[in-house]
Amino acid sequence: IIGSQVVYGTVGMSAALPVLHREGLHVLAVPTIVLSAMPHYANCHAVPHDAGWLADTLNDLVVLGLVDEITTIATGYFASAEQVEVVATWLRQIRLSHPHITVVVDPTIGDYDVGVYTAPGIDAALREHLVPLATGLVPNAFEFSHLTDQADDPVAAARAMLGEHGQWVVVTSSEVAGETVTDLIITRDSTTQVSNPLVVTGAKGAGDVYAAALVAGLHNKMTLVDAATHAAATVHAGLTARAL
Repeated sequence: IIGSQVVYGTVGMSAALPVLHREGLHVLAVPTIVLSAMPHYANCHAVPHDAGWLADTLNDLVVLGLVDEITTIATGYFASAEQVEVVATWLRQIRLSHPHITVVVDPTIGDYDVGVYTAPGIDAALREHLVPLATGLVPNAFEFSHLTDQADDPVAAARAMLGEHGQWVVVTSSEVAGETVTDLIITRDSTTQVSNPLVVTGAKGAGDVYAAALVAGLHNKMTLVDAATHAAATVHAGLTARAL
């Protein structure tokens, strides 16, 4: 898993790793940035890793033979467009040497309540370099709108995003109506909706938990729809417990 790491706060890998470990997965965690706390707290200090360090670290995983043991590579938050390009270059090599590996991209850009919270150019870099390499994509509705110009037809838009290796797109919170939130699951030849009761909360990290639970479900041989249902239920359970 490639993404952000925070000391205090439950977002990025700090949200995803407990889910993955609880599901029985062994995880190599590669941080793109380390933060003392989430940025909206009164104090926050962040140290992004430069693209060269990230490239060297990913190459080390190959040299050490660790990539031979990997079934899934998942990406989340990037601190710069250069990081996105480094990971995409590495993934192209992995696609050639280990074609069986699943690549899940959570194209982290922002959300409706806070807007874009990533550095300039990251959305374009994701669209150009990383999205075409993904087996599956897990954008929220806000991110999905930033990655496509066919918002009037989300199914066609999602399928247009699928590159040579692409199999599916799961748009989380694609619709919120009344007391229900719905996720949209789109493959090359099917469309499915998964709905859960809405939990009104200001908590962050739900997307990271969802993506982690989805990855775990697929790793444990669930179908895509079952894995998405499991992911939605995992997020709902976590938000409900937090609200109590």
